[in-house]
Amino acid sequence: MELLKEIVYQRLCDMIFAGDMTPGSRLPGEFELSRQMGVSRVTLRAALSRLEKEGVISRSRQLGTVVNFSAKPRPKLLVVLNPLDDLPDTPVLQMISGASARCAELGMEIDTVSYDYFTDERFLGDRYIGVIQTGCNFHGEEKLLKVLDHCGLPVVNAMAFEGDPPITGQATVLFDACNAWFDGLKYLLRFGHRRIAFLLNDIDIIERRFNCSFEQFRTVTGKHCPNDRSLFLFPETDRHFPETVAALLNSAEPPTVFYSYKVPYARLIYQFAKEHGLNIPKDIAVISFDGGHGASLLRPSLSTVDFGYQRVGRIAVDVLMDHSSWDSLEPKPVIHTPYSIFGRESTDRFITDYTDGNRHAVARHSAKRKNLTLKNNKERS
Repeated sequence: MELLKEIVYQRLCDMIFAGDMTPGSRLPGEFELSRQMGVSRVTLRAALSRLEKEGVISRSRQLGTVVNFSAKPRPKLLVVLNPLDDLPDTPVLQMISGASARCAELGMEIDTVSYDYFTDERFLGDRYIGVIQTGCNFHGEEKLLKVLDHCGLPVVNAMAFEGDPPITGQATVLFDACNAWFDGLKYLLRFGHRRIAFLLNDIDIIERRFNCSFEQFRTVTGKHCPNDRSLFLFPETDRHFPETVAALLNSAEPPTVFYSYKVPYARLIYQFAKEHGLNIPKDIAVISFDGGHGASLLRPSLSTVDFGYQRVGRIAVDVLMDHSSWDSLEPKPVIHTPYSIFGRESTDRFITDYTDGNRHAVARHSAKRKNLTLKNNKERS
């Protein structure tokens, strides 16, 4: 809903500032305008109210909605989105929220557009003063990179992977993903966890995100905790993921916590726990590497390694506005942003280790899981 309001707001700005309307002219009535834009009057009114507060329009019962004579186009930034990111509460939309807030403070506006929009002929570079793009995992042949490279505008990548800057040649706001990941792992170790299961994206994504081979990733993990291959799960490619989780929890040495690459994977464990009568965090703890996706709204609330995406958006705007300081630099600058670990209810249980490796505690919880699983299986049969 918030994104739709933003889109309507931007379309109204285009109507007013792109020459379609002149100061002193009237906008169509709410009913007609909402029909033209294909949105509800409630959504339209939110956008009109924002324009009124900014002094762009005046509204009255006698005159309707009138464009002010004092209205002048404000500088605009363009945010280029992956179509798959056009979802509520994704990290990208949190980043946009921060970028939009910073633009408002600087007296600027922000437009958002999908990657699909871009061709050499349709890119209207003269309407913007810079571009923030949200792509990652580039290989160098993407058309988007070619268009941005020739658009004549400063470009900042706000959602890149570690290996992207040398490929894109763009100024980059980057998370220190590798250190953040292992700081999250150390957080779990401080709570007494020794057997940790990892829910990961596909291997290629992991290698690009952490800028190392998967075997190197496993080796470094093994310096902190067991790195058996059975502890590395891939939810998106495992067609029998629930069965895999059940088998792992019923093994001789089950994990005491799932460390998820992103929140949707953690939600799968929440669903599994609900279906099998397991308590989070008493029976199994859960933490996610990526904030957002309503992590704090889950019950129990989900612990996360959080990158502060709204802050990232604000930083990206400031870096873009300071482009004169780095335009001539090669390579372009890479700015590493801070991250935080938010411990919430899903990991709020300390495992007291009275033995080497915490075998006694693990065995006790494993037995409980087996009984619950067998009970559920009998009920289904």
